[in-house]
Amino acid sequence: MKVTLKTWAVLVCFVFLLGSFSIVKADTVLFPVIASNYPNVITIVSVINYGGSSDSTHLMYIYSYKASLTGSTPNHTGGCSVDVGVLPTFVPDLVSFDASGAFNSGYALFNDPDDYGGPFTPGFAGPVRAYLLVTNSTSGGLRQDVGYAWSLSGEAIVMDIMTGAAWGYTALNDYNREDFSFYSSGVANVLDAGWLKRFSFFPPSDWTTKLFITPIGTSMEAMDSVTTVRILGYSGSDNGSITDRGDTTYNFNVSQLVRCTATVNLSELMDSTAWAGIYYSGGWGWLEIVSGDSTVVYKLEYVINDPTYGGTNNNAYILSTLDGP
Repeated sequence: MKVTLKTWAVLVCFVFLLGSFSIVKADTVLFPVIASNYPNVITIVSVINYGGSSDSTHLMYIYSYKASLTGSTPNHTGGCSVDVGVLPTFVPDLVSFDASGAFNSGYALFNDPDDYGGPFTPGFAGPVRAYLLVTNSTSGGLRQDVGYAWSLSGEAIVMDIMTGAAWGYTALNDYNREDFSFYSSGVANVLDAGWLKRFSFFPPSDWTTKLFITPIGTSMEAMDSVTTVRILGYSGSDNGSITDRGDTTYNFNVSQLVRCTATVNLSELMDSTAWAGIYYSGGWGWLEIVSGDSTVVYKLEYVINDPTYGGTNNNAYILSTLDGP
């Protein structure tokens, strides 16, 4: 459950927390991966407002966020807090901003001439994982129906500004709905419980592989969605397994629960024997959503200052597309 609310830029009406927004509809887009750890990593977000049969005067920006670490331990199961801001919008408009709040203090980027009256981010401190909802609203923070489920669209680029690498994605829009709920029936590239996606990975001796995992579901502005994931290999083990390039399969019983959003290292999805077995070769397996909510997953693979691969390389793609054995 999301436990805190802090408003910024303009005062947001607190009826949001009481559920009043369910009375009306507005187009809503979801940015499932927001990474912030300045001066290492930032996320630049772009939002396009195409308008509809009626135009809203403002957009509401809702960040669900949490610290990446709890002490020195990855924060997979901790719940998210919420930050809400409401800023003016225009039709047709494009606005870009740094969600970390580092570049231009969170204000609009790239010589934008429009006056938005404030920053687009609360300004995260330290390593943070988050997702962002953007929706049509009034100046007081009431969602507003604009009569068009595709009014908003967006893109994000996650930038490792310390080493000079980046990857990007497009925002999700549930074409069956305009509220804060997102379901696999209306969102492409989502895995449901029991579904599998086959993937490969490079040798961990050189490459780092991580999974950005964001479960989706009901009322994402106020509720933490939850999923449990694991890896299945060629053996079809009931617990889990991974197969290396020499066709050796390692069986284990490892799964990870993710609440709200998190980044899971590949090593956290297998035991030490399997990790040692694939360390210098890499391998393949199926990512399975064991239980819980539908889930969006991106696979990130990178090297840093490795002359064999041209220095620093950083690549990610959407992993959560349905696959079978």
